Amino acid sequence: MPGARSKPAKRTKKPFSEEKLLALGRKHFSEDFPNPHRHGCPPTRQLKLLADNPGKAKESALNHISSCSPCYRDYSRFLKARKAKLRSKSARGK
Repeated sequence: MPGARSKPAKRTKKPFSEEKLLALGRKHFSEDFPNPHRHGCPPTRQLKLLADNPGKAKESALNHISSCSPCYRDYSRFLKARKAKLRSKSARGK
């Protein structure tokens, strides 16, 4: 019939995998909150502590990395280094 609506097409796209969702989140936090003058940023040692021992870091540092891409990138770099160090220790211990 002219002017009649057809049924909406079924979705054929697959839902995001967990890995893709995490990658999207990392990209969002590392790019979408520029802070070129680093206003309100915690000291670098707080970001390193957050990566190395989150229980001892200030909660404000955790809150800050969710809204400051430069600090999120610094934190991510410290976390990556920590994970590499732990893997290295684990491999030597075998």
